[in-house]
Amino acid sequence: MAKLHEAGIGSGVHYPVIHLFSMYRNFGWKEGDFPVAEEAGRNLLTLPLFASMTNADVERVVKELLAIISAHFRS
Repeated sequence: MAKLHEAGIGSGVHYPVIHLFSMYRNFGWKEGDFPVAEEAGRNLLTLPLFASMTNADVERVVKELLAIISAHFRS
């Protein structure tokens, strides 16, 4: 997400881990209670998608994402 942000592309957490919000922590939920949800929350990313998105916008997002992924696997 940080690398996309540096490139001027917004992204977000697709599945926020609800049980770790302060309201739910007050009920006693803690990290580790739902490991599959926590893994998904750490690893699933929401990419830009909006009605006025052009083909050029899509190509830019894909290009940046591929560059980020490629750089990660070269390390």
